Amino acid sequence: MPGKNKKGVSPVIATVLLVVMVVITALIIFLWFRNINKEQITKFEGRNVELVCGDVKFDASYSAGELYVMNTGNVPLYSMKIRIFEGGSYETKDIRDVSDSNWPEKGLNPGLTFSSADLTGFVGDAERIVLIPVLVGISADTEDKKIHICDDNYGQEVAIE
Repeated sequence: MPGKNKKGVSPVIATVLLVVMVVITALIIFLWFRNINKEQITKFEGRNVELVCGDVKFDASYSAGELYVMNTGNVPLYSMKIRIFEGGSYETKDIRDVSDSNWPEKGLNPGLTFSSADLTGFVGDAERIVLIPVLVGISADTEDKKIHICDDNYGQEVAIE
């Protein structure tokens, strides 16, 4: 059959496309199963603790080496993560691990205020500080208390004065 041009995908390109499609499908299935197996933590009559993070309200300030936090919402704050940005990188620590921290053992209940000891050695020459709330809830599987760190978007930047 002279004169007919055969057009099609070469076997090498077809093989590469097939492998890429299989890898992408496997990745999608893996991520889907990972989210299904994630342990659910609930708070407040069965509400998912991730949704409760949106209800957290607090005011915070940092002045003369002291950190002040007031829980202005209706959700008890079990703890706080302090993210300190300095020189293009950051370090995250739990407020309970900060030297001389007097964070309440059972957390900061609504309406209560926390005042830290001198944090100048801990904060150093930080460019900015972000406080991220940590909540405690009940595991849906084991009925045990579990700690949940809220996503970064629920954090609050604190001005350094």
